[in-house]
Formats: sequence, C-alpha cells, structure tokens
Amino acid sequence: MSHSIKEFSLTKQFALLSFMCIGIFSVALGIIVSRYLTGQMLEREWETTAKFVRTEVRQLLVPEDFKTKDPSAVAQKFWQLHQQIILMPDIVRIKVYNPHGVILWSDEKRLVGTSFASNSELKEALEGEVVAEVSPISKVENVFERGTFRNLVEVYVPIFEEEGRETIGVIEIYRSAESLFQDIQRARLMIVLVGLLGGGLLYLSLFAIVRRASRKIDEQQRHLLTMQSELIASQRMAAIGEMAGAIAHGIGNPLASIRAAAQVAGLDCSDQKACPVFQPSQEHLGNIIREVDRVEKRMRGILSFVGPLEPRPSQVDINLLLQDVLQGLRASYEKTEVAPRLDLDPTLPKTALDPFHIEQVFLGLLTNAIQATPPGGTVTVSTEVISLQGNSPRLRISIEDTGKGIPPENRERVFEPFFTTKPHGTGLGLALAKKFVERNGGAIAILEGSKGGTRVEITFPGPGSNRG
Repeated sequence: MSHSIKEFSLTKQFALLSFMCIGIFSVALGIIVSRYLTGQMLEREWETTAKFVRTEVRQLLVPEDFKTKDPSAVAQKFWQLHQQIILMPDIVRIKVYNPHGVILWSDEKRLVGTSFASNSELKEALEGEVVAEVSPISKVENVFERGTFRNLVEVYVPIFEEEGRETIGVIEIYRSAESLFQDIQRARLMIVLVGLLGGGLLYLSLFAIVRRASRKIDEQQRHLLTMQSELIASQRMAAIGEMAGAIAHGIGNPLASIRAAAQVAGLDCSDQKACPVFQPSQEHLGNIIREVDRVEKRMRGILSFVGPLEPRPSQVDINLLLQDVLQGLRASYEKTEVAPRLDLDPTLPKTALDPFHIEQVFLGLLTNAIQATPPGGTVTVSTEVISLQGNSPRLRISIEDTGKGIPPENRERVFEPFFTTKPHGTGLGLALAKKFVERNGGAIAILEGSKGGTRVEITFPGPGSNRG
C-alpha cells in the first residue's frame, strides 16, 4: 500500500499536465491574437489608404480619365497622382485599372495594357469593395516585384462616379509589408511573453494548492494505513485475550497443585534424619517452586498485556532490578558461554514504575540478547541519566548484544504482535515489552549496535517528571 502511495504523485502529474496545457495555450493565444492584429492592421491600412487615394483622385482626375481608350493621353495626370500617393510611407508600386480590369497606368510601364483574369481581389474591388491583403510574392500579378520584396500589402481602392456608386476604376497600392510584419512579430512576442508570465503565475499558484492538497491526501492515506494496522493489531489482541484467558484458566489450577505438592514434599523431608535419601532433592524442589512462581508471573503478564490492567507504580531501583534479572538468567548465559557486562550508573535515582511490568521487560530483552549472541560474545547492560534540552531528565537503559543484528526494515515490525524472525518464536515478547514500557510513560527503540549487533534503548521519565 505504501508503495502505491509513493508511485502515485498528484503533484508530479499536475506539474507535467498543467505545464503542457499552459504552454500550448500561450502559443495558441499568440497565434490567434497575431492573426487578429494582422486583420486589424490591414483594416486600418485600407481605411487610411482608401480615404487618402479618393481625396487625391477627386482633385486630379475626372471619371472620363478611367474610361479612355488612349492611356497615353492621361498618363501625365496619373503621374501627378502617383507623386502624391508615394508620399505615403513604404509605397513601392501603383497600378490604375479601368472598369474592365485592364491596367491603364503604372509606375512599371511594362504593366500598361495587361490584365490578370485570376486576380479575385481585383474583381471584388470592381464590385465596389475595398480589399486589403498580405500578398505572396509568388502571385501571377506580382511578376515584376519578385526578387525585390518578400511580402507586400496590396490595397485595392474602388473609384466611383460622383453621382452614384458605379465603379469607374480601381487603384491598387503596393506597400512593403516588412514594417507591418515587424510590428506583428513584436506584438506576437509581447503576447506570448505576457501569456507565459500569466500562465506561469497561474501555474505556480495552482501548483502550490495541488501540492498542499497532495500532501494532505498522503497524510490521510498514511493515517488510514496506521488506523488499519492498529485495527488489525486490536483484533489480534482480542483473539489473544480470549486465548490467554482460556490458557490461564486451564493452567492455573495445575500450577497451583504442582506448587502445593512441592511445598508438601519439602516440608515432609525437612527432617534430615527422617528422609536422608531425599536430601539432595531439596534444592530441586525449591527450583520447582520458583519456576512455578515465574510461570504464574508470565501468565499474569500476558493477561495484563491483553487486558485493561493499569500500572501500579512504586519506587523502583532499575540497577538492582537489572542485576536480579541477570542473576535469574545466570544458567542461560553460562550455558551459552555469553559474558554479561554491566555499566550501571551508581547515581541513577529510583523512579515510579510498575516493578512487575519492568521486570518482564528486562527479562524478555535480556533473554533475547543472550539467545542472539554467539558463544564467546558479550551482552552489555548500561544505565545513565540523560538531559534533553528544554525537557526534564530521563533515565536511559541500553541492552546491546554482539549478534547478527536486526535488518533496518524489520526494526519497527518486531514490535508488531506475532511478527518474529525466530524459527520457533511467538512474536509476542517485544510487543509485550513495548506495551509495558509505554504504559509506564517510557519509550523503546531498536538500533544498530556498535559492533554490528542489536542495541535496545529504553527511556523512562526521571523522578518528579510529568508523565503526560
């Protein structure tokens, strides 16, 4: 489940998708706006040009000049018109058409008397419409402009009779489109930059919102996973509780009978003369009674683990308790040739803990350490008072072995009920230890030992500390 959370990244998916969308939007906006600006500039171009040309035509020409069959007769008048029109910026060519689409006059004399049937813009102008376009130099009517210009703006201005709307001719103005294209390019660049800037700001704002939402979702998913784990653990504990109650009820009476029988046997042979044969068994009978008492304590520990039993604190000498537990495990570590090493702080103060809980914790941890240590190894037990900045002093207990250690990925899982790395383990020892430690206001952690083994650290609040 955690792996799937890691793979699913809302932030990364949004970052990629939104970046692409904003980029495409900015480019598309630049293209659309540039086309719009081109249309607006052309419209402004033809309005200005048409108004100026018609004013000059009215001053210099009469309708009969466009209907003449002898272009040379009116050439001087059209030349005068040309001299006025070229005062406009970027004018590169002028053509004058009669009502039939034939060129009456042009500053390019080779064009006089010619016509171009494929010129659809001229046909619209002869019908009375002002036409303006960016004309490719490859058009047939631009034969004499090729090699000189790359793009031209053509404006067809229809000329009407004064009395009506009859078109008597058309004047075509060629203007260089270089300045127009430069203006459009600047406008396009400005639009793209503004679009990218606005898109970038929008992207950053949305990214911050999505990242925050993504983190919130991840936190909720982790919380759900934690709750799921806790629910599973709770269900397991409920099952353990039922099982432990049945076991305790089934074992309690036989244990009591065994203890009573051992006590009676010991009393019957208290007189050495009465039963000299059984004298060597007195020590074994004592061991039986102690082990029965120990089993009873473990059963009570299991019941307290699964039940609501609260700690019963009293002043505990941790150093002394550790020494007692080690003494009880003497046979275990001597059999395995493991050497215990004590590094106990003599100034360690007593603190309020449940002695039964803490004894069970130390017993379980020391047993694990002895079992994990190979022959000839050591188990180091140390205590000390630590002071954390801004907090009350705490008591730290460390139990370190020289075994193989626990892999990092398992150091948290070992506290889960039923999780074990031992071939015949129950998986309850460390879970029980963690519960006892936390019930007494402490904390427990599994760390890597200084020599590659495992170090278990337990901390408890010091005397007078607030245990929350």
